[in-house]
Amino acid sequence: MSISDGLDANVRDTLGSVFLRGFVWLVMLFVVAPLVVISLMAFTSGEFLTFPPDGLSLRWFEVLFTSSSWINAIGTSVMVGIPSALLATSIGGSAAYALDRHDYKLGKALAAVATLPIMLPPVIIGVMFLAFFIGIGFSGTVWNLIIAHAIFLTPFPFVLVSQGLVEVDRSYEEAARNLGASQLTTVRTVTLPLVKDNVVAGFLFAFILSLNEYIIAWLLSGFVIQTVPINIFTSLRYNYSPIIAVVSFLFIVVTFVALAIADYLAGGLWE
Repeated sequence: MSISDGLDANVRDTLGSVFLRGFVWLVMLFVVAPLVVISLMAFTSGEFLTFPPDGLSLRWFEVLFTSSSWINAIGTSVMVGIPSALLATSIGGSAAYALDRHDYKLGKALAAVATLPIMLPPVIIGVMFLAFFIGIGFSGTVWNLIIAHAIFLTPFPFVLVSQGLVEVDRSYEEAARNLGASQLTTVRTVTLPLVKDNVVAGFLFAFILSLNEYIIAWLLSGFVIQTVPINIFTSLRYNYSPIIAVVSFLFIVVTFVALAIADYLAGGLWE
């Protein structure tokens, strides 16, 4: 191979690397730009959602925290998000432990079932639960949203807890059993502390996604229950108040913080 061929190869590698890096930055800009725009609009002093903002002000933050409808919507979202995340984490974590520690003939099929809800469109999940709850005469309550969100979000704790269990040294569990501890005691005192970070990360994922979920909540709310996403879409039908940007900005901040904590606890979700 001649020197010129080597130089050409180096040039191609350099150009390829520059192109790839530029493409990645372009994609990141495409993703982040709308978040920056809606965040800046939250601080507008104007009466409508406009960009660039008509001056800077915190007036719409004050409007949000003095509005009973928005405060109630935030409270409802949290009231749905925490129990549904706890339930999803309990179901997903238990399924992950059972499939990891016991040899089932249809283990792979059961794992696929555990991750199935997130593979289906939310509208299918919503219609399915709507028909089910109406069929049993139990609909239009907050519990409908909690149950539906829990089932829909179970795959996230399932995957994260499964990841943590794979990294656990089973000799610790075997030592506890040899010393006379029951399986339940071993899980509570040995296994759970070793995977607690993954459990917390799974809970945070489920909680954040429950806060942001709209389609299932809308189908099951019965036009009575108002979560924050439902309130946002309802408000957009009548006006473009900057209060929507304020709510969006707060949700963006909460989401980034929760994902950062989940990423740290799980040892790098994106690696």
